[in-house]
Amino acid sequence: MNMLLRFFIMYGLLLQQLKRQSLSQRLSVEALSVPTTRYYRVLPHDMGFRDHLPNYRYLSFIELNVTHWLIACCHQKGIKTLDWVIAMQEMVYLKEIKFLDKMTLNSQLVGWDKKYVYFEHRFFVKDQLMSVGMTKFVLMNKKQKQTPAVLDMEGEHITDVIETWNTHQAAVKAT
Repeated sequence: MNMLLRFFIMYGLLLQQLKRQSLSQRLSVEALSVPTTRYYRVLPHDMGFRDHLPNYRYLSFIELNVTHWLIACCHQKGIKTLDWVIAMQEMVYLKEIKFLDKMTLNSQLVGWDKKYVYFEHRFFVKDQLMSVGMTKFVLMNKKQKQTPAVLDMEGEHITDVIETWNTHQAAVKAT
């Protein structure tokens, strides 16, 4: 329930902010790659039974950030709606995030290919890196899948990390 409430608050605030901005016809790589930074407080309903933020809650916070990024990009392009569907996600947990910690989440576009968009997510508490995640997703409209080109991501922009990650995914699928 808490994440749903956070989503609607974030969505409402974002729409107010976007109404003040002008529309752009073309999104640059720099504009697409600007990190989405949001701040969250770990509340009682975010907690797991082990007295720290459970794994599945990290993914919920990631969803909020990526949705924020996508809504902003769609607004700048004048696109009504685009959704996204996760194809693969991975987290590396370095330290526990505890009850009432103020957490900063930086999500940033790190690449794309002809089908997928890739994001990196970094969770911080008091400027200390707590976890890192990667997300690979497909853009969708109400009818079908969309290529990243719909948001001016032409061709491919793949890093060594993405290439290694995709190779690992292919090996897992082959077994």
